[in-house]
Amino acid sequence: MAERIEIEDRRVGLLNGAAEALWAPLKAWLQAVSGLCLQGLTKEPLPDRTLWHVVCGPVEVLILQLEPALRSIQWIAPDSPAPYGLEATSLPRKLATPYVIIKVPFRRRRVVHRVEVFYRNEPLREVSGPGGELFWPNLLNVSPNAHGCHSWFCTQFLDQAEKPYGLGGGSNAVVHHLWGGQFNFSSEAHEGKSAFSLAGEMLADERVTNVDRWEAESDRDPRFVLSVNWASTGLDVEKLVLAEFAAQGVPLVPDSVSALAHHVLRLQRQSAGEPDES
Repeated sequence: MAERIEIEDRRVGLLNGAAEALWAPLKAWLQAVSGLCLQGLTKEPLPDRTLWHVVCGPVEVLILQLEPALRSIQWIAPDSPAPYGLEATSLPRKLATPYVIIKVPFRRRRVVHRVEVFYRNEPLREVSGPGGELFWPNLLNVSPNAHGCHSWFCTQFLDQAEKPYGLGGGSNAVVHHLWGGQFNFSSEAHEGKSAFSLAGEMLADERVTNVDRWEAESDRDPRFVLSVNWASTGLDVEKLVLAEFAAQGVPLVPDSVSALAHHVLRLQRQSAGEPDES
């Protein structure tokens, strides 16, 4: 008798003529089988600065790490006639930042408006625990606990042109948008607070809570930011990534016949030339 695999509810069985079928949990079996499939030989290379590329179904999450740098930033002017928007004016500031960690989520290779920005004083070493711990930044235009995210960065203006497609185009557009835009009081107006104002509440360190002092210290020693006691978010990379898949409603492993049947229907529609919107 030829060997046969049957899936029943939440278990999978091997039938080969033996008196009793050999059964295993479906979820565990799928995890084992997926590890036997070729992975990583993607059409495009991973974008620069990518430390993690996590994929599940239509959702992909990139974790980017930017090196400490002295950055030229357009920061809202003290005499700006408006707190944000087209009438707001800004001044160029040279401000040092530590390691900047960016979560860029994609769905079907397009950026999802759930980008998040964090700091670290040293490179990420592991996905969880202290080696993956994430800290609050001190940036305007980053909103704490907004839109279902912890440290949300607004990317709405990526839609002014067609959304960049692909991991490379999308992640580069996000990084350019972060440093190339104007830092203003939009977060205070729309979400109630920015990460800069939060830093003023949580940190007793005027070197990074007063922009004039921040610029002066940056000019004196751009590496001083690596000695700042940044406030922890209570997150690490693993928690951050898993929260993103949960927010997008993507189960990490199919664990039932009905879940697998959904993918059979998807493939059937694709073979018939129908669009896949799931």
